[in-house]
Amino acid sequence: MKLKSICKVLGVVAAIVLTGCGSTKTAESKVADTTAQTSAEESSAESSEQTSAQESKAASDPSAVNVFAAASLKGAMDEIISEYNKANPDVKINLNTDSSGKLQTQIEEGFACDIFFSAGKKQMEKLKEEGHIKDGTDVDLLHNKLCIVAPKDSDTKVTGIANIKEAKSISIGETNVPAGAYAREALSKAYPDLGITKESTGAELKEKLGMEIIENSNVTKTLLSVVDGFGEVGFVYLTDTYGNNDVKVIEKVDESLTGKITYPIARVNNDEADEKVSSEADKFYDYLKSDSAKKVFENYLYE
Repeated sequence: MKLKSICKVLGVVAAIVLTGCGSTKTAESKVADTTAQTSAEESSAESSEQTSAQESKAASDPSAVNVFAAASLKGAMDEIISEYNKANPDVKINLNTDSSGKLQTQIEEGFACDIFFSAGKKQMEKLKEEGHIKDGTDVDLLHNKLCIVAPKDSDTKVTGIANIKEAKSISIGETNVPAGAYAREALSKAYPDLGITKESTGAELKEKLGMEIIENSNVTKTLLSVVDGFGEVGFVYLTDTYGNNDVKVIEKVDESLTGKITYPIARVNNDEADEKVSSEADKFYDYLKSDSAKKVFENYLYE
């Protein structure tokens, strides 16, 4: 009896010890999990900061004339800068292209910018209100057209916006991308009963149109997504199709659906620019409004 009692006691003690060990292990695991999560979050934050720093460095160069231009302008701007530098080899021009909405945000965040060339008046007007634009320098310089494109060898049944609902998928810019806003405007007028607005999200468009929606952060990415077959059709600017043999224009969207697509340009208040850079920025800004630059823009189908 004594032996049995001792065994029972030993068994209880062993159970307590094992339970205690189990509790310790669980606590240690929780600490380890928390540490790993914190480490991951810190790593993610550091990565985000590094990306932001790299982005800022690429977008802004204090020693150069920094031009922030809509993604759809890249081809024409590259050519214009190249021509300008032939006569002005010592002038360094840094071109940063993306959606006008993102460029607006970068300027608001303090990125060094001397000239802003937007694909939409909304972004320019907002920056004017906030005091980022030099008084009297904003000018409506160019006009463009929205069009619907498909891959070159596509057998899509879509012939235009009138039957675009026959598509299985549409590639379109996000709401803060001017081309995306113009596309939503056109869809809202072509299909007034669907309740589409300029602020309609991709999920809302999917529900209202009954198809897959591929949203993109700028118009260049929209074009590429169509080329790569992610979107059966897509909304881009007519100028984006210049020299591109991988897509075909299905329809030039009527201006009555989009409104006039205007590209304003302006000088930006840049406190980081010294007197020399500021002077060179004024000269290049004037050149962009010259007949020489206009000829290049016209070659790229701008009006």
